[in-house]
Amino acid sequence: MRGLADRLKPIFAFSGRASRLDYWRAQVGLALATALVLTLTVLATMAGGWLGAVPGLLFLPVLAAGVAIAVRRLHDRGKPAWWMAVFAAGPYALSGLASGLYAGDSVLILAAPLLALAAMALSLWAWVELGFLRGARGKNRYGPEPARR
Repeated sequence: MRGLADRLKPIFAFSGRASRLDYWRAQVGLALATALVLTLTVLATMAGGWLGAVPGLLFLPVLAAGVAIAVRRLHDRGKPAWWMAVFAAGPYALSGLASGLYAGDSVLILAAPLLALAAMALSLWAWVELGFLRGARGKNRYGPEPARR
Protein backbone atom coordinates (compact mmCIF):
# COMPACT_ATOMS: atom_id res chain seq x y z
CA MET A 1 0.00 0.00 0.00
CA ARG A 2 1.31 3.41 -0.94
CA GLY A 3 2.02 5.95 1.77
CA LEU A 4 0.36 9.33 2.05
CA ALA A 5 3.44 11.11 0.67
CA ASP A 6 3.34 8.92 -2.46
CA ARG A 7 -0.34 9.68 -2.97
CA LEU A 8 0.12 13.43 -2.55
CA LYS A 9 3.18 13.72 -4.80
CA PRO A 10 1.21 13.82 -8.11
CA ILE A 11 -1.02 16.59 -6.75
CA PHE A 12 1.94 18.93 -6.27
CA ALA A 13 3.96 17.89 -9.36
CA PHE A 14 4.80 20.65 -11.81
CA SER A 15 6.18 18.31 -14.50
CA GLY A 16 4.21 16.25 -16.96
CA ARG A 17 0.84 16.83 -18.51
CA ALA A 18 -2.79 16.88 -17.34
CA SER A 19 -5.89 16.23 -19.42
CA ARG A 20 -8.98 18.41 -19.34
CA LEU A 21 -10.71 15.80 -17.19
CA ASP A 22 -7.80 15.76 -14.73
CA TYR A 23 -7.91 19.55 -14.59
CA TRP A 24 -11.65 19.73 -13.86
CA ARG A 25 -11.46 16.95 -11.27
CA ALA A 26 -8.68 18.86 -9.55
CA GLN A 27 -10.72 22.09 -9.69
CA VAL A 28 -13.66 20.41 -7.93
CA GLY A 29 -11.34 18.98 -5.28
CA LEU A 30 -9.61 22.33 -4.80
CA ALA A 31 -12.96 24.12 -4.48
CA LEU A 32 -14.02 21.67 -1.75
CA ALA A 33 -10.65 22.00 0.00
CA THR A 34 -10.90 25.80 -0.16
CA ALA A 35 -14.41 25.72 1.31
CA LEU A 36 -13.20 23.46 4.14
CA VAL A 37 -10.16 25.61 4.91
CA LEU A 38 -12.25 28.79 4.79
CA THR A 39 -14.81 27.29 7.17
CA LEU A 40 -12.08 26.19 9.59
CA THR A 41 -10.45 29.62 9.37
CA VAL A 42 -13.70 31.45 10.13
CA LEU A 43 -14.54 29.14 13.05
CA ALA A 44 -11.03 29.46 14.50
CA THR A 45 -11.12 33.24 14.09
CA MET A 46 -14.47 33.41 15.87
CA ALA A 47 -13.12 31.21 18.66
CA GLY A 48 -9.87 33.01 19.25
CA GLY A 49 -9.11 35.82 16.82
CA TRP A 50 -5.52 35.07 15.86
CA LEU A 51 -6.26 31.31 15.86
CA GLY A 52 -7.71 31.81 12.39
CA ALA A 53 -4.19 32.08 11.08
CA VAL A 54 -3.50 28.44 11.92
CA PRO A 55 -6.01 26.84 9.51
CA GLY A 56 -5.45 29.80 7.17
CA LEU A 57 -1.97 28.43 6.53
CA LEU A 58 -3.65 25.46 4.83
CA PHE A 59 -4.45 27.77 1.92
CA LEU A 60 -0.77 27.54 0.88
CA PRO A 61 -0.86 23.85 -0.15
CA VAL A 62 -4.25 24.38 -1.81
CA LEU A 63 -2.74 27.25 -3.81
CA ALA A 64 0.34 25.17 -4.68
CA ALA A 65 -1.84 22.30 -5.92
CA GLY A 66 -3.89 24.72 -8.03
CA VAL A 67 -0.81 26.20 -9.66
CA ALA A 68 0.63 22.71 -10.23
CA ILE A 69 -2.46 21.41 -12.07
CA ALA A 70 -2.62 24.60 -14.16
CA VAL A 71 1.05 24.24 -15.14
CA ARG A 72 0.53 20.59 -16.10
CA ARG A 73 -2.51 21.62 -18.13
CA LEU A 74 -0.44 24.27 -19.91
CA HIS A 75 2.15 21.59 -20.62
CA ASP A 76 -0.59 19.46 -22.18
CA ARG A 77 -1.38 22.39 -24.45
CA GLY A 78 2.33 22.61 -25.38
CA LYS A 79 2.90 25.86 -23.50
CA PRO A 80 5.63 26.59 -20.93
CA ALA A 81 4.88 27.23 -17.26
CA TRP A 82 5.60 30.98 -17.50
CA TRP A 83 2.16 31.38 -19.11
CA MET A 84 0.78 30.76 -15.63
CA ALA A 85 2.36 34.05 -14.55
CA VAL A 86 0.60 35.84 -17.41
CA PHE A 87 -2.74 34.23 -16.54
CA ALA A 88 -2.37 34.81 -12.78
CA ALA A 89 -0.73 38.23 -12.55
CA GLY A 90 -1.86 39.83 -15.82
CA PRO A 91 -5.51 40.48 -14.89
CA TYR A 92 -4.50 41.86 -11.48
CA ALA A 93 -1.91 44.16 -13.00
CA LEU A 94 -4.33 45.45 -15.64
CA SER A 95 -7.12 45.90 -13.09
CA GLY A 96 -4.79 47.70 -10.69
CA LEU A 97 -3.64 50.00 -13.45
CA ALA A 98 -7.25 50.65 -14.45
CA SER A 99 -8.31 51.47 -10.89
CA GLY A 100 -5.30 53.78 -10.55
CA LEU A 101 -6.43 55.65 -13.64
CA TYR A 102 -9.97 55.97 -12.27
CA ALA A 103 -8.56 57.61 -9.15
CA GLY A 104 -6.64 60.20 -11.14
CA ASP A 105 -7.91 63.39 -12.73
CA SER A 106 -6.29 62.98 -16.10
CA VAL A 107 -7.39 62.33 -19.63
CA LEU A 108 -6.02 58.79 -19.18
CA ILE A 109 -9.20 57.97 -17.28
CA LEU A 110 -10.65 57.07 -20.68
CA ALA A 111 -8.17 54.19 -20.90
CA ALA A 112 -9.34 52.68 -17.60
CA PRO A 113 -12.40 50.87 -19.01
CA LEU A 114 -10.27 49.45 -21.82
CA LEU A 115 -7.73 48.13 -19.31
CA ALA A 116 -10.50 46.60 -17.21
CA LEU A 117 -11.92 44.96 -20.33
CA ALA A 118 -8.46 43.64 -21.24
CA ALA A 119 -8.12 42.15 -17.75
CA MET A 120 -11.47 40.41 -18.14
CA ALA A 121 -10.52 39.12 -21.60
CA LEU A 122 -7.23 37.73 -20.28
CA SER A 123 -9.07 35.92 -17.47
CA LEU A 124 -11.54 34.47 -19.95
CA TRP A 125 -8.71 33.38 -22.25
CA ALA A 126 -7.00 31.59 -19.34
CA TRP A 127 -10.25 29.82 -18.44
CA VAL A 128 -10.79 28.62 -22.01
CA GLU A 129 -7.11 27.70 -22.51
CA LEU A 130 -6.87 25.64 -19.34
CA GLY A 131 -10.31 24.14 -19.13
CA PHE A 132 -11.70 23.67 -22.60
CA LEU A 133 -9.11 23.48 -25.38
CA ARG A 134 -7.80 20.08 -26.38
CA GLY A 135 -4.26 19.15 -25.45
CA ALA A 136 -1.56 18.40 -27.97
CA ARG A 137 -1.94 14.95 -29.51
CA GLY A 138 0.85 12.49 -28.92
CA LYS A 139 4.08 13.15 -27.11
CA ASN A 140 5.35 16.70 -26.73
CA ARG A 141 8.39 18.17 -24.98
CA TYR A 142 6.62 17.86 -21.60
CA GLY A 143 5.90 14.15 -21.84
CA PRO A 144 3.49 11.62 -23.27
CA GLU A 145 -0.16 12.37 -23.86
CA PRO A 146 -2.22 11.82 -20.69
CA ALA A 147 -4.15 8.56 -20.63
CA ARG A 148 -7.70 8.91 -21.87
CA ARG A 149 -10.38 7.82 -19.44
